[in-house]
Amino acid sequence: MAQPKETFPIPACPACGSTRIRAVREDWSNDYAGKRYVVKNLRYFHCPQCGEKVYDPSAMRRIQAASPAFAELPQARKTA
Repeated sequence: MAQPKETFPIPACPACGSTRIRAVREDWSNDYAGKRYVVKNLRYFHCPQCGEKVYDPSAMRRIQAASPAFAELPQARKTA
């Protein structure tokens, strides 16, 4: 049985209330401790009114997987 796709509707920007917020897909980059890292083809929501960026859980997992900051943390144990 197919799993339902994760949805993350954003009707308005949580920072400014603009309804112009839109989903974008692009390469996303950041720096941590002088190290540049990139997440290719990341989907997130961007508000052209105020510049706010909103990330759904899937985007956050991809950012965390690429981030050197999270690589330094001990891995959480998985439970049954």
